[in-house]
Amino acid sequence: MSSFKLCPSFRLACLALVCLPAAPAVLRAEAPTPVSVLGHAPGDDFYLADYEDTVRYFHALAASSDRIKLFTIGKTSEGKDIEIAVISSPKNLAKLDEYKKIAGRLAHATDLTDEQAHELARTTPVIVHIDGGLHSDEVAGPQHTMPLAYKLVSTQGDPQVDAILDQVILVLWPTLNPDGQDRVVHWYRQNVGTKYEVSPMPWLYQEYVGHDNNRDGYMMNMKEEQVVVKTQLDFSPAIFYCQHQTAPFPARIWIPPFSDPISSNINPLVRSWLNLIGANMTAYLNAHDMPGAISESRFDNWYAGFTDWAHVFRNEISFFTETALYAYATPHFYTVRDFPKEYQDLRALSLYTTPWEGGWWHLKDAVNYMVGGSMSVLDLAAKNRETLLYNRYQAAHNNIEHFRKEPPFAYVISSRQSDTPEAALLAQKMIDNGLDVYASKEGFKANGVAYPAGSWVIPMDQPFSALAKELFERQKYPDAIENGTSKAIDLPYDVTGWTLPLQMGVNVDAVTDPLTQQERAAMAKIDKAAVPDATVDGVGTTFAVSHRENASFELVNAALATGATVSVAQEPVKTAFGTETGAFVIGGVSRAAIGELAKKYAVPAVGVSAPAKALPLKKARVGLYRPWMASIDEGWTRWVLQNYGFAFTSVYNADMRAADLKSRYDVIVLPDMSAKQLTDGFGAGVVPGEYAGGLGEDGLENLRAFVREGGTLIALNKTAGALIPLMSLPVKNVLDGVKSDKFFCSGALLRVETEHAEQPVNYGVAASPVVMFQTGPAFETQPGFHGAVLARYAKETNPLESGLLLHPEAIEGKAAALELAYGRGHIVLFGFKPQFRGQSHATYKYLFNELYVFDHPALPAEPAAVPTAKAEAKPAKAAPGKPVDDEDDMLPQ
Repeated sequence: MSSFKLCPSFRLACLALVCLPAAPAVLRAEAPTPVSVLGHAPGDDFYLADYEDTVRYFHALAASSDRIKLFTIGKTSEGKDIEIAVISSPKNLAKLDEYKKIAGRLAHATDLTDEQAHELARTTPVIVHIDGGLHSDEVAGPQHTMPLAYKLVSTQGDPQVDAILDQVILVLWPTLNPDGQDRVVHWYRQNVGTKYEVSPMPWLYQEYVGHDNNRDGYMMNMKEEQVVVKTQLDFSPAIFYCQHQTAPFPARIWIPPFSDPISSNINPLVRSWLNLIGANMTAYLNAHDMPGAISESRFDNWYAGFTDWAHVFRNEISFFTETALYAYATPHFYTVRDFPKEYQDLRALSLYTTPWEGGWWHLKDAVNYMVGGSMSVLDLAAKNRETLLYNRYQAAHNNIEHFRKEPPFAYVISSRQSDTPEAALLAQKMIDNGLDVYASKEGFKANGVAYPAGSWVIPMDQPFSALAKELFERQKYPDAIENGTSKAIDLPYDVTGWTLPLQMGVNVDAVTDPLTQQERAAMAKIDKAAVPDATVDGVGTTFAVSHRENASFELVNAALATGATVSVAQEPVKTAFGTETGAFVIGGVSRAAIGELAKKYAVPAVGVSAPAKALPLKKARVGLYRPWMASIDEGWTRWVLQNYGFAFTSVYNADMRAADLKSRYDVIVLPDMSAKQLTDGFGAGVVPGEYAGGLGEDGLENLRAFVREGGTLIALNKTAGALIPLMSLPVKNVLDGVKSDKFFCSGALLRVETEHAEQPVNYGVAASPVVMFQTGPAFETQPGFHGAVLARYAKETNPLESGLLLHPEAIEGKAAALELAYGRGHIVLFGFKPQFRGQSHATYKYLFNELYVFDHPALPAEPAAVPTAKAEAKPAKAAPGKPVDDEDDMLPQ
């Protein structure tokens, strides 16, 4: 944004950054050391403190000092208390609430002139967030918080520490993921000293999302991320620093600057500070004899949803570092011969100024590097406190002024949508992210268009509105990378497109004309995005509910749980949104009871006569495969199903290998995972025996029998591609084996066209929905295919809606989802993630529609001969249960 300018004081800050090693300091004897409380020093070989140990130490430290206060700020997914420490001088802690309010005023530029902001910045300590990380197998992070706290609380007579305590208020989180710290530590403790000492843990370190807890930054589906954002909005830190592992080998720590690209929606002051903090940290570590810092390398921060990055759109200087890790608390020795060839000459580089020369690497080394990194940030903040605070004000002020002059001037989410509860949820996400949202009154107009009362308006002349722009606009990956299509590429690091209105199926309008005073008067600020009251109309004794709203599935599942009957109309039926084929029809329930459900789930119902043609639904016995080589997508699927009231059973390897699956399940869901995860899992000797292996040939044969006997098998994304050879399906994955110079899509939003809308899996799905494609398959049907293409990429049309897609011609005209008959059952293959990270609400119905028992309508093709068990068990050119390269050889015999 051209209106933003760097202030002169920012340039002066560059002169006051690196702190050389301080003179020996005096320690306060009464402050307990970690070893005195825990019996071990954090960083000791073969020892890890769990969350309870860490909190116990912080409580002991707080009992001994007036430099630290502890706060309980929320609950984890498993119900643990989340505790944080606030560390500063006693005089700063005595005025903590006042300083939080001032930090909030500066962050919002609330009723301040430049002069007033300067004065507040001059007289107020700066708040800094540092945490022990959220990826719990990156174990050094939580361990480092204890020696860091001890150093700050106990040290006397050290000018550096004194300045930090006087100028900075540190908000120190032992970890952002207490549940995960306990899971990982307890797993290590039971294995340390055995042959499984460095074995990977066979379950996710966050109950639902594992590593994706750092992909939930703006959506805040998980309780931990909700607590993080709420606390950031409460404390308004100028800096947010998150600890990670591991660095690109052989570097010992990765430090910003990030690799390009970076979003232009981030304020330039924030972008500049990120680079400055990184350069300062490298110099600090070098000055303290900690070599091996590297920058840029493989980490970009294009994706807006990283928990440790999303705060930049609220003008926080938010970043992470990656410190080297071997495994848990087990040390390892490296020689230069272990290094990648290009690093074996130990040559200094511009962004790898002091190469590491190898040797032992202990957990203590990682802890020391993290303490050094944290101290460098605190030292910088102390020396540049006034500039940091004033820049925080400037960023907010400039953002407000920019959007008073430049479009978009606002975004409007109409309350008249095909799925109004989803529209309300999108508006609520903006509120929860700290944005001001308004409800329109009667007569509200924008761009000359009248909107119904109760629509949601997000004016852009507010301090954090860059986040709304980042989430609502289509992502366009930079041309410099997009045009380099003739060679394979490694970046981007994560998905490249995430436009929330497209993912959620909500229409959002950008306002290109300035809001007039009259228009502003026709809206009122809200704290909660309320859905219009849902009613029951009509006079019939059965009740029709639209299939278009996701919340309808919650209502249907609740109705089934009470004993109601549910069917899907096979002819037009009146709903609250007009006539609809595929509407849910609910019977055996009173008008009062359906009224309570309608009110609870904000889903209107209409009393109708029972339709002549209807497809009865029953609750299905759903099995969700849960591999020991844990799948993040399984966790997300589990979370989504729980939130919508679907009952299911987690199915482990032993269950899958047990015969007669059909006697226990009607539907089995295979979430996204690699073929290795699915078939092989962990190898023998890698983990304790009960966690080794995948489905194996017994499990695969049981799956084949399950479908032949009438079951429904659903496969998501990469798993769908893996099933083609494993099940001898007459389908080809056209992307199998294709390199990134011929097709590349690490994650982008693509548009598909619905085919065979009469198939129940497509009920309620839009005619042209947008799906999240993330390194999945695309399909061509082969001779003998008996089924239906459910969704297809358009022919000779680039399907890209948001993000980066190289060589779209590889998938144009190909199938994105299909359903095929297999014996008496059905297999449904999705070449995308219909429930991607709890964000792609518009495609949830693809999955939900298959989670009931119903008589499938006839599929539109001549049936092919079902392969015999023998042919399936030993596919051509493959060992049993293994994929083959030539899928044409896998057609049914």
